[in-house]
Amino acid sequence: MVLPLITFPYLVRVLGIETFGLVNFSLAIIGYFNMLVSFGFELSATKEISINRDNKEKMSEIFSAVTFIKTIMFILSFILLTILIVFIDLLNENLLLYYTTFGIVLGNILFPSWFFQGVEKMKYITIITVVTRMFFTIFIFVLVQDKDDFIYVPLLNSFGAILGGVFALRVIFKTYSIKLYIPAKKIIFRQLKDSYYYFVSRVANNGSRLFATTIIGAYFGNTAVGYYSLVEKLFYAFTSMGGVVSQTIYPYMSRTKDLKFLKKILLLTIILSIPILFALMSFRVSLLMIVFNIQNEMASNIFLIVFSGALFSIVSSIIGYPLLAAFGYPKYANNSLIYSSIIYLIYILIVVFLTNNIYYTSFSIVVYMMSGLLFRIYFIKKTELLKNSV
Repeated sequence: MVLPLITFPYLVRVLGIETFGLVNFSLAIIGYFNMLVSFGFELSATKEISINRDNKEKMSEIFSAVTFIKTIMFILSFILLTILIVFIDLLNENLLLYYTTFGIVLGNILFPSWFFQGVEKMKYITIITVVTRMFFTIFIFVLVQDKDDFIYVPLLNSFGAILGGVFALRVIFKTYSIKLYIPAKKIIFRQLKDSYYYFVSRVANNGSRLFATTIIGAYFGNTAVGYYSLVEKLFYAFTSMGGVVSQTIYPYMSRTKDLKFLKKILLLTIILSIPILFALMSFRVSLLMIVFNIQNEMASNIFLIVFSGALFSIVSSIIGYPLLAAFGYPKYANNSLIYSSIIYLIYILIVVFLTNNIYYTSFSIVVYMMSGLLFRIYFIKKTELLKNSV
C-alpha cells in the first residue's frame, strides 16, 4: 500500500496531470478485462481452498480448474481488446499504451492470491508483492524522467505483475505440491457456477470504480480524469484497509463463525479510521500542494466530495463477506453490491447527461458506497444474523 504512494506523487509531477489522466484512463479500460479474468474466484476459490486445505488432491483440482478458466478468459479478453482498438479511435490513438497495460491481466492469472488467502499464508502475498513493487518503484524513478516516458509506467506495472506471478507459482508448486492439469468439464462448469454470483458482485463493485473513471475520461477529458484519478487513488488507498481486513479474516470467519472477533475488528478499524479521515479532509489543500505540487480548486473539491464516502466503504467491506457470506448468506452480500451499482449507474448517467458537472459526477462514488452499506445493514437485520449468532 505504501510503495505505490511513493511513486504516485512523482508520476503526477513528472507526467503532468493530463498524461497522468491518460495513463489512468487506460488502466480503467484494462480493468474491465481484469474483472472478467478474475471472475470472482478471489472469493469463491478462496473459500473452497480454505475448506479443503488438508486435501491435496482437491486443492489441485480447484487450482487447475480456476487456472484453466482464467486462461480462456484471458484469450477472449485479448481478442476483444484488439477489436475495440481497431474500431474505437479514442483507443486506437494510443494502442501501445493499452497493450502494455494489458500485461497486468496476464499477471492476474499467474499470481493466485486467492490460493494463499485460502491456506491463510498471507506472508507469501506480502513478500512477493513487496519485492515486485520495490522493483517497480526503483525503475519508475530511473526510467520516467518526463511526460514522453509515460509508456514505461504500464510496462513496468505489467512486468512486475508477471514477475510476481512467476514467483507465486514456484512457491505453490514447490511448497504445496499442487499438480496442474486440464480438469473435467463438470468441474469447470461447477467452478463457473459457484463463482458466478461473486463475479457479478465484483463487476458491480469494481466496475463502478472503473465506470466513473471511464465516463469522466470520455466526457470531461484527460485533465479532469487526471484530477479525479489522483483523488480516487488516495481514496482507495485509505479505504483499502477495510478490504485488506475483509480479505484477511474472511477464510477464518468462514471456518469459525467467530462473531465476537468480527465485532472487535470492526470497532477497532472504525476507531482508527475516523481521526485519519478527519485530518485528510481538513488539510486536503496542503496535502495536494506539498505532495503533488497541485493548487487547484477542482482537485480540492473532488477530494472533499469523494472522501466523504470513505467510512461507508470501510464498514461495508467488513460486514460484507466476513459476516454475511461467511455465515451462509453470500447472495445477500453480492446482491447489496448489485443493487447499489444499479442506483449508482442511474445516478451517474443522469448527472452526466443532464448537468455535465464534474462534481456531481464525482459524488457518484459516495452514492455507491452509502447505498451498498445500507443494503448490507438491511440484509443483516432481515436475516436476524446478529441475534441468531448471539
